[in-house]
Amino acid sequence: MNYIQSTSAFHVTWLRKINPVYRLLSDIKYIEDFFENGNIYLSSFNNFKKYEDEMQGDKTEGHNLVGGFNGNNASHYISYEGGFKAYVLCATNSLNENVKKDFKGVGAIKINDPVNFGKEIARKMPYVTTGIEGDCIYGDSKTQTLKEEQNKIFQNIDFQNPTMIREEITQLTLGVEMFMKHKKYEHQDEHRLLWFSEVEIQNGILVHCPEATKYCDKIIF
Repeated sequence: MNYIQSTSAFHVTWLRKINPVYRLLSDIKYIEDFFENGNIYLSSFNNFKKYEDEMQGDKTEGHNLVGGFNGNNASHYISYEGGFKAYVLCATNSLNENVKKDFKGVGAIKINDPVNFGKEIARKMPYVTTGIEGDCIYGDSKTQTLKEEQNKIFQNIDFQNPTMIREEITQLTLGVEMFMKHKKYEHQDEHRLLWFSEVEIQNGILVHCPEATKYCDKIIF
């Protein structure tokens, strides 16, 4: 008790080490436009499905299969799609030669502080209510098998009620479908930043945010 009392009088600051991520670009003019004018383009899952180059795009982006086993040793899964209300910025944790080749990179925006970078961008965007970032998850399939309590909740969903399905699945998956990618993309070591809007997103958006440049460095290969 004496130990607890003596240490609780001090304010403890606990910090988390922030790792930089890199936004690869195929034209130096886009890099210069960001650092000189504060302009940066954010894409969307809908756009990803349109890219012909399979290393740059993926027609299954945002799709997931989720479910589990019921008490009769039978499986029950449903297919769903997420990310239709998100703007997306794709970056990488590693500037390796393969990822440079995939995206025809001539340079990159090195984002030293992705958290504050994301917040600055969010302040300039219409209808944006929240955001998230994280590394992509790579696997042989886009299937999420639920277990224990999560699976019990899933098996009790009223699948005749579309509203309930959407709400329950959102709570169970926590948006994992927006970070799931096939293993063939693993070398890209992707890190994503997402900004969620109140309306559905069909295309990308050019954001003017000079305030975000202070969290970044310019890299030209």
